[in-house]
Amino acid sequence: MKISEIILLGGLSVFSGSLLWGSLDMPYSTDTTFGPGFIPLNISIALLALVGVVAVRAVLRSKRGFVAPQDTAAHGGDGGENGGVETLGALMLGGAIFAIAISIYAMSYIGVLIPLGLLLVLLSWRFSGHGLLKSVVISLIVLAAIYLIFSVWLRIPLH
Repeated sequence: MKISEIILLGGLSVFSGSLLWGSLDMPYSTDTTFGPGFIPLNISIALLALVGVVAVRAVLRSKRGFVAPQDTAAHGGDGGENGGVETLGALMLGGAIFAIAISIYAMSYIGVLIPLGLLLVLLSWRFSGHGLLKSVVISLIVLAAIYLIFSVWLRIPLH
């Protein structure tokens, strides 16, 4: 398993664990419908289960001696180019986590849409390799959908 995958699984498990912990204080259901704790509790349990399945599969694969060609450096190979690819992947993951953290922090000051839009453009452009114009267009479409769903349809303020 690549180091970037391990970091991602660790981050997802911390996120889902904190989501699970926070959802335990919310009511799971009301008299007529599901409560505010329904979605976070179910999503966090499903995400933790998925992380567990991926981790177990990785352990079983390593015990069987399966080594993917791109994982030779992580399993005692010569390193060669893969060491640089692993380092670049870890740096990109760290950069993505940092950008997400800054965006979440900014949302409490300037609202949701502007930081989310900038984050979407950055992730699409720098981390997914799309062109800048394509990243901006896709981000605007996603932001419009989010605005229509939350602000117009559900009447949940996004500021």
